[in-house]
Amino acid sequence: MDTQNHFYGHTAALAAYAGMARPRHVAGLIQHGWTAIPPIPVNFGDFPDVEKNGRRKLFVWSHESRAWDPSRSPRQSFALGAPWAYLISTPTAQRQLTGTKGVGTLIMPLHGTRIIPVQGNQGSLAKDYLRREGPSTVCLHSEDVHKPEVVGSWVDAGHRVVTAGPRHDPDFLGRVLSLVVSHERLVANRLMTSVLYAAAAGRDIAVYGDPLGLGGADVVSQDEVARTWPELHGEQVDREVAGELARRELGFQHLLEPEPLREVLGWSRPSVTPAVEYWASAPLHKALNVLGLGERDPGSTEKQVGASPTAWLRHPLSHLPKPLPRRATSLDPLPAPIPVAG
Repeated sequence: MDTQNHFYGHTAALAAYAGMARPRHVAGLIQHGWTAIPPIPVNFGDFPDVEKNGRRKLFVWSHESRAWDPSRSPRQSFALGAPWAYLISTPTAQRQLTGTKGVGTLIMPLHGTRIIPVQGNQGSLAKDYLRREGPSTVCLHSEDVHKPEVVGSWVDAGHRVVTAGPRHDPDFLGRVLSLVVSHERLVANRLMTSVLYAAAAGRDIAVYGDPLGLGGADVVSQDEVARTWPELHGEQVDREVAGELARRELGFQHLLEPEPLREVLGWSRPSVTPAVEYWASAPLHKALNVLGLGERDPGSTEKQVGASPTAWLRHPLSHLPKPLPRRATSLDPLPAPIPVAG
């Protein structure tokens, strides 16, 4: 229904699990990242009433996350489970996770976007990790690999830099899985989606170091995040405890079998309505919101949806819908991460 459904190869991963050659338009909106605050205003703020007619759903990852209480939300949601949970539940992914002993450390630092830059000294963080972890693989977001000062901070410290690709790449999650499979440990400077991915896959994780900043886009303090999820913070974290908590946060308990998954996503029968919404009504609705002429979820703020209207308008074309992925996520073999430098 909206381009965010296909971010980070999410629908491509769901299609792989569901036994489909390629994803289709979705009858609703899919949460596209883990959040430390209620996910509905953050992920679906541009569409305040999409679920009210009963034909479309708000697909959140979990109804058991510590970030929120669904019973107190004014909007009804459907606990689907994260696309990552479906991807690593496939037999092919399970064989690779259990049959491969990871080596070394994978670092996935806080990333910025075109409209929200990371603030702070990444060079200092890179050197700190070098002292504590040794030379490591650093996976940067595709927005950051085009910033020489960011890449240079990590390469100059002695790390190897790779990326999982742009967010519309159907193999994005597959590349992240490839990195998680091949490394023993994932380290980040904040509790983020990638940390939960690695923990849920049975790898060691650590959250420590300078958290850096996102300026006005930071809506919750890192101290509060650490108090809410203390088991996931520190240089040494209990693997079993972290894995169990991560799987609950990602909604493994909500996973559907392939046929019910296709049904709930609207993939079991042809329908032109989601396509019309994807290409026409959803972009128009978001454009009106940017101009202050539309309506947003009453619980959302500019901080939660990303930035001010002027920031969005600096990159107007980047927010337009793109053609759907032409295939499901590749699993055998897993797609290799894209080398950047080092």
